[in-house]
Amino acid sequence: MVAAHIRPWGGVGIRHIPSNSPYGVLDTRFAGRVGDNRWNQAGDATFYIASDRSVALAEFARHFRERQNPTLASAAIERAVFELDVQLRAVLDLREPSVRTALGLHGGSQRFLDTQVARATANFVRRTTPAEALLVPSVAFLDDSARWNLVLFLEKLPPDLNDFIHVTPVGTFRVGQ
Repeated sequence: MVAAHIRPWGGVGIRHIPSNSPYGVLDTRFAGRVGDNRWNQAGDATFYIASDRSVALAEFARHFRERQNPTLASAAIERAVFELDVQLRAVLDLREPSVRTALGLHGGSQRFLDTQVARATANFVRRTTPAEALLVPSVAFLDDSARWNLVLFLEKLPPDLNDFIHVTPVGTFRVGQ
């Protein structure tokens, strides 16, 4: 039974946005609009938070390299980085083998390299359980369970993210030239 594995969770992670963005790091107006994210379908309002700066940079660099227009590949992109202290009531940790087994998933974390499997898993959890979020392995550090992404299902959370997330700016990073 999947619901037996849902637990409260609190921790600190990293989120980044364009350094010149007129919007705040917790602004949800663009969440889930694109259709090429691993853990949500287009239209599912979803926030991603990385476990640490290295995961945030590695995941962004991978997305940047794989999905951006080739003419932008040589451009330097500066990102504002924020530390987010998050407290949630209901999280399902897909890094745990017992959770994957309860979902009928076999083959370890490598299963989530298949975007269709990841999306189907998240969609099932999102629509059939009280889970507000998933803790998932970082594709950039698949064999290191200490490196994760937190996938928040925004429709299941209070509309004001400041109710459960405390934000601290922590600098910038650059990708590209």
